[in-house]
Amino acid sequence: MHVTTTALLLPVRSTAVFINSLAAAALVSACGGGAPIDEPAAKNVCAVDPNLMSAILADDVSSQIDDAQLLRFAFPDPVAGGWLLEKPVKSVSDIRSFNNSIFMLAENFEYCYDCIVVQGAVQLSDATTSKQAVRVTFTYQGRKHYSLAYGQLPESCSSSGASALIIPGSGFNQSTAINDREPANYHYGILSALASVPHVYTFVKPNEDALAWHNGSGTKLTGDMIWNYHINRGGSYSVSYLTQSLAFVKWMKGCFGKTVLAGLSQGGGATMLNALQSKPTLAIVSSGHSLLFDQLEWSGSNQLVNVPGYSRLAKASYLVDSLGNSPSKWLFTWGRGETDFYKIEADTRFTANYIEPLQNVEVTIHDGGHVFPVEEIKLFINQNLNR
Repeated sequence: MHVTTTALLLPVRSTAVFINSLAAAALVSACGGGAPIDEPAAKNVCAVDPNLMSAILADDVSSQIDDAQLLRFAFPDPVAGGWLLEKPVKSVSDIRSFNNSIFMLAENFEYCYDCIVVQGAVQLSDATTSKQAVRVTFTYQGRKHYSLAYGQLPESCSSSGASALIIPGSGFNQSTAINDREPANYHYGILSALASVPHVYTFVKPNEDALAWHNGSGTKLTGDMIWNYHINRGGSYSVSYLTQSLAFVKWMKGCFGKTVLAGLSQGGGATMLNALQSKPTLAIVSSGHSLLFDQLEWSGSNQLVNVPGYSRLAKASYLVDSLGNSPSKWLFTWGRGETDFYKIEADTRFTANYIEPLQNVEVTIHDGGHVFPVEEIKLFINQNLNR
């Protein structure tokens, strides 16, 4: 693996802005400094008791564990072929370390974007697979974290540039399938839909694709050894990956003048949660949300779980207010070939009837299934990105 160490930091627009940023940072020192943040985050929501975090993450067990008895159940899932960035898991302690490395308290997630401090970005590349990725370093809740997305670091940041982030839906190693343009993958077509955007990135979730927590023999850790670990300690795997995606978008917004977010299915829900905080230029939510969720949630542990504020978005009044107050331009899509909730959405326009009257929201009902409607997305981008 070759790593280009040139870092792209958030640019300072002017001396006056820089001085004002320092003054604002002094007032919100609980957030650890950086650029000024929105008013809600100034109410100490960024502060985390370091003793609490230490107590959660501390290891006070000194007895020996029969790793072999536990590890034989740990790796039932496939890795993506080729590029793996994480070292192999050799012990139960390694699993714990990986879980702790991404652990974040779920509390105050609604203000997460404001509290993230981006430190920089580097290019990662793999000679064997020719894959490239950008790794963003950031601090949150008093700890250093990383966010990864397939794509290429620009030669320089430009306020006239545009970038897009795809947040994958559920399923193993979806980012690799998107990046490799696999025709059988349900995300297929999104890279074509975003062809007019110069810099496109595909977000990589922890324990997926190049970030798999693997055993060195072609399989990776089961989610059953991840999800409850976080929830029972006040966190959430969902919150951890959403925070990483927010950090990546915060880097994008500091480097490019215009930003696009796109997600399908769980990725659509994640895009909505991200965009309401990060405020990109455009946000595309395909088969990713329904007001029917207020009546019934049908979900496994691998979906969006224990995300503060998510359930409120299933309330019509809250969703309408949230979207209406957003500076972003939104596209929501549902397909007539869908099943379950999203089939009802396409046939009845249940959620569309509430949000379509908003001036910054467009709704497309297409004839496809659980897919990105490529031509409709192209049209949306062409009509709205360069205005």
